[in-house]
Amino acid sequence: MKNGIAIGGSIFVDYLKQIDVYPEEGMLTKIRTQGMSVGGCVSNTGISLKRLAPSLEVQTVGCVGDDSAGEYVRSVYEKNNIDTSRVSILDNVPTGYTDVYAAAKTNARTFFVNMGANALFDCKHIDFDRLDMRMMHLGYILLLETMDSPDDEYGTVMARALCEAQKRGVKTSVDVVSEVSDRFRTIIPPSLKYCNYAILNEIEAGLTVGISPRDKDGGLIWESLPVICEKIIDMGVRDYVILHCPETGIMMDSRKNWTGMRSLCLPDGYIKGSVGSGDAFCAGTLYGLYHELSPEELLRLANSAAAGCLSSEDGTGGVSTIENMMKLHESYSVADEKWTK
Repeated sequence: MKNGIAIGGSIFVDYLKQIDVYPEEGMLTKIRTQGMSVGGCVSNTGISLKRLAPSLEVQTVGCVGDDSAGEYVRSVYEKNNIDTSRVSILDNVPTGYTDVYAAAKTNARTFFVNMGANALFDCKHIDFDRLDMRMMHLGYILLLETMDSPDDEYGTVMARALCEAQKRGVKTSVDVVSEVSDRFRTIIPPSLKYCNYAILNEIEAGLTVGISPRDKDGGLIWESLPVICEKIIDMGVRDYVILHCPETGIMMDSRKNWTGMRSLCLPDGYIKGSVGSGDAFCAGTLYGLYHELSPEELLRLANSAAAGCLSSEDGTGGVSTIENMMKLHESYSVADEKWTK
């Protein structure tokens, strides 16, 4: 019987720099501190998943360059007891990286991304005949250039990859990156036909189906979330659609039964950063799907993992074991956490 979860897709090194202010074009600002961490779907989701469940087998699948950044990524995975044997090392291309500039007073972050080896990640780097995991999660759609490219038979290369995994009895899951574009309704739907689980935030999901989840003032339109889920189910998702946003998580099955669970009510000063919170929610969701938790149990864990992530400036530092995350839930859950229309 297959065991474990493979996390595939984008792998980055984040170079973090705190600056006085973000300057106008042509002007100067001072760098006060700097650091380095791993980032991207594979890093954030994989490490968060392993921190939630240390005994769960987690395998990373993706591409890095033959450089010091690639060595750093693999060393971080190995320190977290994550299998790196499926990480491909490519010649003559750098490991993907992001320069992150955070303004000291506002903590507003500006990102400059070099896709590097991520742009070349393809079906051939997955090696489906050796894919011995029970589940495979791929992300992010809209960020992986080769995976997002057209495929005459499946629509996109990503859709082909998901189909190949399903043919081998592997449950498939996808995540999406947020961007300002009109690509959602063309690049995402082909993959939905070949995934068991689709995990998106409310903005990504809304753009995929053409329904706004928020009003003109930015408020959440709660009654739109089940409608958005229904539309995504209709696009071919086999088992579950799971949406997350700051206010709530919602899970709908293929019969269009759904459960909504409000997010934790966190105290002032608790949140140190939002990087990786969606990936932490995703990690909790994957654990819940893998162990067939009830929708209520799954969403409580996913919301709690996201809340834990918010307590740290980096993308994984605030995530801990399931036991600790559920203690967090006990401390900050709201009385009416479950909601309906």
